[in-house]
Amino acid sequence: MKFSDLPIEIQQRLNCERLNLRNRSINSAYEVLLYNQPGTRYFHARRHQNSWYDDKGNYMSFGGGSEWTLQYGCIGFSRMKQVMGYDYELCRGKIYSRSANGTIIPASVKTKKEVLSIAKAIGIFDF
Repeated sequence: MKFSDLPIEIQQRLNCERLNLRNRSINSAYEVLLYNQPGTRYFHARRHQNSWYDDKGNYMSFGGGSEWTLQYGCIGFSRMKQVMGYDYELCRGKIYSRSANGTIIPASVKTKKEVLSIAKAIGIFDF
């Protein structure tokens, strides 16, 4: 179903929610979530523990290394079944491996500096 096929009041509600997404950005030690100004694109990075061992195979109690998984994509909508009828909500849509300006989005990187440099290279996020 296309967005233009939805009823007018649902289109207006989803557009208002989409425009407010920019205010819900996260930039913490373990997660980065950014939305562009019109709320059509998102950039999400999450840090997770890669291994509990170092390169030599020794166990490290505080973790051997972590990496960041990256996702860049567009905002879509999905239909949810309610008790009476259906409702629509915003969701993450298609995931891209390359931005419009040619920046390649890798699946994972090692440091948060790399995460922020990729988000800056895409060029549509304010942070």
